[in-house]
Amino acid sequence: MSHDINLKTFLSFDRMIAPTVIKVVYWIGLAFISLGSLITFFTSFVVMGHNVGAGFGQMLLSVIGFVLGVLFWRIIMEIYIVFFSIHDRLSEIRDRLPPPVDQP
Repeated sequence: MSHDINLKTFLSFDRMIAPTVIKVVYWIGLAFISLGSLITFFTSFVVMGHNVGAGFGQMLLSVIGFVLGVLFWRIIMEIYIVFFSIHDRLSEIRDRLPPPVDQP
């Protein structure tokens, strides 16, 4: 099967575009996770001006939250990719099967 996307394959659902979209969504989500973690990390310095322990705790939690957020986001996106991979493999199996025999 060709990897070219044209109007016919787009309208007939011959090729799934969701795996490509999922990869784009992954990078966008990764950017938001990184941005949120950076904002939280740098605001911890403001909190340290009022309470050193709370600021340090926020700093530590922002780093842990970043690592866990990236890991969780990756797992979620991989689950979606696996669903579409299953679809592709089932399509390949269907295409390799012999045509059904009509029964009387």
